[in-house]
Amino acid sequence: MPFDLLTISQSEASEIVHAIINKAKEDEGGPIAVAVVDVSARLIAFAAMDGVAPASIKLSQSKAYSAVIGKKDTLHWASFLKNESVVDFDMRNWTDENFSGFTGGIIITTADKIIGGIGVSGRKGKMAPTDTILQDSELAAFGKTFINL
Repeated sequence: MPFDLLTISQSEASEIVHAIINKAKEDEGGPIAVAVVDVSARLIAFAAMDGVAPASIKLSQSKAYSAVIGKKDTLHWASFLKNESVVDFDMRNWTDENFSGFTGGIIITTADKIIGGIGVSGRKGKMAPTDTILQDSELAAFGKTFINL
């Protein structure tokens, strides 16, 4: 008997992955890896473009996972204020080796409930005003809006 849990489906996740990969091919930026996780942060769809850096494969999955586990887009963790006199929010202090504070991970919500996450890795974390090529965060955001959830 399947669980009746509000979560993104595997087919929706696959559509998101393919849409992001296709968008990345269109803008001719560097290769990326894309991961989508469900409400429990379990990987349900993944793809990596040819030539993507090996670290981006793991990072895309970590970013999606971190967005769901942290209940916020990873941009929040990347921009978290640091206290210079206290070792406070440093990723090395976390006990979860899969958690990432890099930008490019976003939560997927419906009716104000988290139902999954998207992680993109391979480019810069965030667009600068002069960038014309979409970066990790923007590609993830594109995927979130691609499908009607």
